[in-house]
Amino acid sequence: MQRMNAMDAAFLYFETPTMHMHVVGVLVLDASDLRGDIGIEGITNALEQRIHLIPPFRRRIVTPIAGIDHPLWIEDPDFELSEHIMLAPLRTPVTWHDLERFVGDVAGRPLDRHRPLWEMWVVEGLEDGGTALVTKLHHSMMAGAAGGDLIASLFDLTPGIAEVPAEPTPWRPDNVPGALELAARSMFSLPRYGWEAPRALAQVVGSLAEMTRTWIDQRAAGTAAPLTAPRTSLNGAITAHRSVSLNRVDLDKVREIRRAFDTTINDVVLAATATGLRRYLMAHGASPIGTLIAAVPVDVRSDGTNGAGSDLANHVSSMMVPLPLEPDDPVERLRAVHSRAAASKALHSAFGPQSLEQLSGFLPPTVASTAARLYSGLKLARLHPPVFNLVVSNISGPPIDLYCAGARVTGIFPMGPVVEGTGLNLTVLSEAHHLNVGIMACPELVPGVEEVGAAFVAAIEELAALAATQRPSARRHRG
Repeated sequence: MQRMNAMDAAFLYFETPTMHMHVVGVLVLDASDLRGDIGIEGITNALEQRIHLIPPFRRRIVTPIAGIDHPLWIEDPDFELSEHIMLAPLRTPVTWHDLERFVGDVAGRPLDRHRPLWEMWVVEGLEDGGTALVTKLHHSMMAGAAGGDLIASLFDLTPGIAEVPAEPTPWRPDNVPGALELAARSMFSLPRYGWEAPRALAQVVGSLAEMTRTWIDQRAAGTAAPLTAPRTSLNGAITAHRSVSLNRVDLDKVREIRRAFDTTINDVVLAATATGLRRYLMAHGASPIGTLIAAVPVDVRSDGTNGAGSDLANHVSSMMVPLPLEPDDPVERLRAVHSRAAASKALHSAFGPQSLEQLSGFLPPTVASTAARLYSGLKLARLHPPVFNLVVSNISGPPIDLYCAGARVTGIFPMGPVVEGTGLNLTVLSEAHHLNVGIMACPELVPGVEEVGAAFVAAIEELAALAATQRPSARRHRG
């Protein structure tokens, strides 16, 4: 039994009937070399052997009375693995469009808070004979980057199924605490707020002052990001509905673009996003003039650890990166993104990577939850300029092929939540050979999300073609 940290708890407080704070992942498996199909039984057996490597999967939350303290994680005494792994009710063969539509349906439903906050759907009978796993887990359980680290625990490096070491000590479920115990724990925690609050507040105020000085200097130099984003058709009050587009591009092409124009892979992703959205907005009758603002989550775990044994809690921050829609030249846009991303990193560094986590510690649970529901229920996002237009995440995945229950993993598509005020979240994950792109949208704000995915892929192909025309000597000098 352990108390949830402030950042993890914030993902629970801010969840509303229309803003689901879970992340979704789609894994595509090629079972062509196996004898027989890989289905729900094989996946359940594989996960049963490794469940102890993912401690959050057997925990559920218990909320103190009146929300006077952060929730507790307890080892769920009613945990049953079979209740979390289900067979998708889809008619075979399942097309890629069928899969995307099903993932959107799954993403549009909240998780049950009375049991561990995750579920997995096994999609059998893809058109190419493969199987897909659609996993949904609440953001409060673990950070996105930490979730990526768990891949090493869940999968094998060869087709042969590795033997997993047994759990060092038998798993013991907790007793569900009663009202008196919860009240006592909450009252015991209150003095800690009094000890920690002044120091944390001083650090946050200092960080805000440093960020303000940096922003003023950047404004004088003409590199400062605007404080608000332009209102676009992407922005407004969201609904509970979700639509999904799953795409992939050749990772070697992305690396060649990076080398040719002396940028980073993240710059390439942001620039391709801007180019794709420029064309999407124009196709839907909007003017491309202006600069979008992308919220880019940043993992700020400082312990340097990786893998299943590391800290899986959320230690995240976010930086705001301008995405210019003008001019039309995609290379100029890439270079502009590179320059502005550097300024955004400097601003984020001035604010302090842990400041957002410290700020979340000041949120009274009941006030935070009530405010989020009022904001969402009254659709207040319609009444003010957005802080940012979309969310863009870049996650480093495994650089080698992986296997699950003997089947090769041919695709890993992550998707972050759609948040109030913006209808679009684009997440990329690099793996052995591809850059996998998962796009989640609110269809009422972003109709035709598949157009966004196609435009992103086209933007990468265009940049790759331009990179190929660079002189070899210039590439060597830049790289």
